[in-house]
Amino acid sequence: MASLPADLHPFRFGDLPLDLVRTVFETSAETCNPSALSIACLSKEVKSWVEPILYRHIPINNPRTLSLLHRTITSDTSSKPASFFRTHVKSICIGDRWMDKVGQLLDILSACSNVTRLSTIGTIILVPSHMDDCRVGNHAVWERLRPTRLSISHNLFMPTHRHFRFTTGGPGPTPTCDLNPLFTNVTHLEISCLDLTLEEELAAHDVSDWSWPSLLLLTSLTHLCIAPRFITNTVGWADESIPWFPPSLVVCVLALPLCPGLIQVIDYYRFRGGAKENILRVGRRLDPRVVVAVSKASYNFYYDYYKEEMMDVPEGEWIKDEVVCRWDDERDRPGNEDTFWEDAASMVQRRKDAKL
Repeated sequence: MASLPADLHPFRFGDLPLDLVRTVFETSAETCNPSALSIACLSKEVKSWVEPILYRHIPINNPRTLSLLHRTITSDTSSKPASFFRTHVKSICIGDRWMDKVGQLLDILSACSNVTRLSTIGTIILVPSHMDDCRVGNHAVWERLRPTRLSISHNLFMPTHRHFRFTTGGPGPTPTCDLNPLFTNVTHLEISCLDLTLEEELAAHDVSDWSWPSLLLLTSLTHLCIAPRFITNTVGWADESIPWFPPSLVVCVLALPLCPGLIQVIDYYRFRGGAKENILRVGRRLDPRVVVAVSKASYNFYYDYYKEEMMDVPEGEWIKDEVVCRWDDERDRPGNEDTFWEDAASMVQRRKDAKL
């Protein structure tokens, strides 16, 4: 290969204008690829450009990640001011269902109080009674958060706070101390009930545990997902909640539970006895905005039924109008949540179009 003329220098990245160089690094950081983290090690200047992007969406999928993030946020020797996390962290998703370091998580949420997306479904589902101080209603961090997208277990709420009142007014007396400002700006909400203690599991069948009439107060709510542990809960929660849908609601997803335990297996076989009727029972016949969802987890019996029905053409065509799929693991939620909501809302829209 002939050499370049002496007066023609090869291209050098550093010859680009600074604003273009910065755009290249920022775009690379937004890929959410694990290798993007190495960009921050190139120089102090590059680090100052990309760190706000790298911390924008934080997935916490294991105890080590939680501990390292907690150390970064709370360490006295941290290179970042406290305002950094409050300003730049917009999304936190907990994907480890067995994480039990509740105190560390609350410290992180306190520092990242401006998050707009928060999912705690994947963790601290089991909050023992001696840790009641961590629950909504007792810990101050829950009063400071104002997410627009919230996925949370009902077991995190004290019994006095299992309602949607974030301001005074609405049905029944509302003492100021019992308000839930956590719901103030919510547009997308998932309430889940998973992995309970025996006492909580028995109590979870009492759908009146939630003040469903207060759902009407969520005038900004457009997307709702109810994800109880058992089929019986799904039917009960649907019956209780549907009469109180706010006018703003576009879609309500009733998520059929996973099926890893004996009680769920029994529930599954009851379900299989009249699956189509059950899905329709908890679906659009109650309200045209209601869609049923199944998880794609490999051990989910309900998903097996979904696949079987899809293969049974044309008899299985009905399920395409009634059921959508979700991610197969909580760790996959961040990359699939938008698509899930869009699929559910699109199904409701197709029903409206078909009527017209």
